[in-house]
Amino acid sequence: MITVEYDRTWWARLLSTCFAPPLLPVVAGAAVGWHLTRPGHYGLLWGLGGSGSWAVLCAALAIAGARLGWWPSPVPSQRRPRLMLLGVSVIAAAAVWLVCGHLGAPPVLLALGRTALLLTALVLACTWAGNISLHTSSAAASITLVTLLVDVRGAVLYLLVAAIAWSRLHLRAHTPAQVLLGAGLGTSVCTATVYLQL
Repeated sequence: MITVEYDRTWWARLLSTCFAPPLLPVVAGAAVGWHLTRPGHYGLLWGLGGSGSWAVLCAALAIAGARLGWWPSPVPSQRRPRLMLLGVSVIAAAAVWLVCGHLGAPPVLLALGRTALLLTALVLACTWAGNISLHTSSAAASITLVTLLVDVRGAVLYLLVAAIAWSRLHLRAHTPAQVLLGAGLGTSVCTATVYLQL
């Protein structure tokens, strides 16, 4: 009889790697951009271009910083390197938002683009006190935007947020409080952005 060993750590690493913080915001940005500017496709391009360029900038800065020795890895877990990386991410989000505005992005998408800036700044502020989970914050924010602005059936994707939270706990990267705070912050910031039109 052939038995397959169920390796939970392998699954946890796979989830954490595949759903690293920049990925889901790019998918959500493209979906929301397309939905809000239908029937044309320019919203898809703006959503993908804006969120994608921010994600690429953040990933490039994380990798370059690790190679230059500014932090130990592209996803640092220590407080000081995380603060530096998040600070650079806030600057990158502001730069992308300003460039998109200058190039004529639709106002409705620019309003949502502030979400990335606001959420990253709040995660940076929370990191002063503790090691908030960027994975769950990013995932919850993305799923919230898709659910509220594209299709309410997107709420089923909160199961993915739960799976990502499990992976961060299983890998001992975060405590339950840090994972819950990340998910709660991502959800509340995006909900406020949509309903209060921040």
